[in-house]
Amino acid sequence: MTIQRVAALVSTSWLKQRLAQAGAASKGQLRVLDTSWLPEPHVDGYTEFYKKGHIENSYFFNLNKLSSKRPDSPIICPIPDSNLFQEYVESFGINNSTHVVAYDSVNAYSSMRTWYLFRLFGHDKVSMLNGGMTQWQRDGNHVTQEEPKPAEKSELSVQFRSDLLKDYQSMMKLVQSQDVQIIDARPSGFYVTEDDPTGGHIPGAKNISFSTLFNEDGTLKSETDLQQLFTTAGVDLQKPVVSTCHVGITACALAMAAHILGKVDVPVYNGSWCEWSAVAPAEYLVKTKQ
Repeated sequence: MTIQRVAALVSTSWLKQRLAQAGAASKGQLRVLDTSWLPEPHVDGYTEFYKKGHIENSYFFNLNKLSSKRPDSPIICPIPDSNLFQEYVESFGINNSTHVVAYDSVNAYSSMRTWYLFRLFGHDKVSMLNGGMTQWQRDGNHVTQEEPKPAEKSELSVQFRSDLLKDYQSMMKLVQSQDVQIIDARPSGFYVTEDDPTGGHIPGAKNISFSTLFNEDGTLKSETDLQQLFTTAGVDLQKPVVSTCHVGITACALAMAAHILGKVDVPVYNGSWCEWSAVAPAEYLVKTKQ
């Protein structure tokens, strides 16, 4: 069976129209997930955001349940194993035909991470709501505190896509061979830091800061503007690219931006700078602008 492809980005008007179609959500054709999350461990996205108001019929998708840091690893947000991902996603009534739409109430970090995770596990029918909860409310759409009844557990066939994920060993080989363009989503102040021992970047990495992907209202920039960001950074999307950042979260945003521009195979180095700076030899920690 061929699964229909969907746009990586959908508008609030599109989502409003789909939710108005009788039975679309209840039949499992569409599942809207509130992924609101902040990196601070004391912040509970469910309590701080979802419970105070969410899009009607949306479910809270807790990324913390998929990314428990291991004490013996420098990786902050590890990738879940296939069984964990499958079981958690199935609990929302999501199957291989379900169109998943992710949004959040904060800064698009978590909705883009969710988009990436679904694709990593072989579910391409996933989109992000452009502008998230902020745009939804700005457009005058309804928000509720009422939670939908628990979804009936579904069956999801997971196909892990190793081509969309890089680990430390594979990244070191790529850096040494210079066979790929590396893009770094961190703010420039972290990308180039001579005085701060925690700053710096992977050799050869180009910087496209996460914040530059968005308009002032929080919506993603146009394809023309996104393309200009890559061009200005010296990144050719006709050639191999891998995305990185600090902990593997905002790197997903660069992968999405490239996807929107037709580059659908950009992998993420999930360990990113946290792992690289802790493991790589000193000569592979660049502190100055290249």
